[in-house]
Amino acid sequence: MEKIAVVTGASSGLGRAVSVALGGAGYRLILTGRNKTELEKTRSLIKKAIAIPADLSSLLTINRFIDSINKLTKRVNVLVNLAGIWHGKNGVYAGTDLERFEQEVILDTFMVGIVAPTLLVHGLLPLMPVDSKIINISGTFESGAKGWLPYYVSKRAIEDLTVGLAQELERKDIQVNAISPSDCATFAYKKFFPQYIDEAIAPEKIAEFCLKLCHDDKTTGKVFVLKKDKAPLESFHY
Repeated sequence: MEKIAVVTGASSGLGRAVSVALGGAGYRLILTGRNKTELEKTRSLIKKAIAIPADLSSLLTINRFIDSINKLTKRVNVLVNLAGIWHGKNGVYAGTDLERFEQEVILDTFMVGIVAPTLLVHGLLPLMPVDSKIINISGTFESGAKGWLPYYVSKRAIEDLTVGLAQELERKDIQVNAISPSDCATFAYKKFFPQYIDEAIAPEKIAEFCLKLCHDDKTTGKVFVLKKDKAPLESFHY
């Protein structure tokens, strides 16, 4: 039976790489992202895919996206919560003290980074059969939270969501894991951090590991840290 995968943040970068990897493995994809033009480019790279532009910082749009999925399919086998906010059009949200962030940026970061993933799981669980997979994308912060606090909080929260969901969904035999990539060599990363691009891991490598988790029927409740040229490392969680 054909498997259905939902991927958020699919417009470009890591989201595009994950989407292409899943499409190449035979999944039918439902993709979302804020940039309609870039999202359509991702869809064009995949044989079986539907693109639904959505701004996941809006509760109304989140619910419309969930409703659209329910109308399109009777099942979801894989949900990849990848969307996040770490930069705007003109700059990256780094090296900024908390009081200097605009309220809108803080709220949007939390909405996209943790509220939307939680509500997507809540809304799509009735469609998810035994042995479905939920994969959340986090981020590593080796230098701590300073300057990244809203993004840091949203990503630590999604790791805790991963562990909690894995415990709750064990009885349903649904596996939940997170990938915490080190610096990822996307176009946006190169634009804002060209000095570190040689140390960044390729999006395709992260996508490969995501696909591996989609085929793993046992691993659940884990957060895996991925770095360039290193084996995946399981992160410790209380």
